[in-house]
Amino acid sequence: MTFLDHAIEWLRNEAFEMSLLACAGVVILIIAAALWRFAPNPMGQALPIPLAIIAMLFLGAGLGGTLGTPAKIATFTEAYALDPRAFLYAEKARVEAFQILYTYTIIGAAIAFAIALMLFAVSEQAMLRAIAICLVFLGLSGLVIDMFSKERSNRYYGAIMAEVSQSEHP
Repeated sequence: MTFLDHAIEWLRNEAFEMSLLACAGVVILIIAAALWRFAPNPMGQALPIPLAIIAMLFLGAGLGGTLGTPAKIATFTEAYALDPRAFLYAEKARVEAFQILYTYTIIGAAIAFAIALMLFAVSEQAMLRAIAICLVFLGLSGLVIDMFSKERSNRYYGAIMAEVSQSEHP
């Protein structure tokens, strides 16, 4: 397996993850619509708008990540064909640069959970509680997505470092 194969595998796995996110957006949108139409109580009637916002975020990110993959594959293939070594080191730098985002996700999820707990503690309003539930859902979703992303990132970075080692010590 060449390094380009590893890079393309990375992109395809990322696209799969993004397509699942888009599917989750569709499911959440259906749930929001069902609540909008059939919810018999104030809490059920408050949830559709915050859920629809999350659904749109998921759909936008998921479709953007999925539909952009063929262009990324073409760009990667072209860059690798021009200069495999430069491509390798560019990928190494790119992967190292986004590792901090995993820490930001944990911090963001903690903040979302704290705000949600605060909203539940201080308010009986259905809309504020619906927003709180959606914040918990958003924080948890971010953690789940990043759990899989970090696993793929570590595997890809291992392939990068193996290739770096091989290119420096043939």
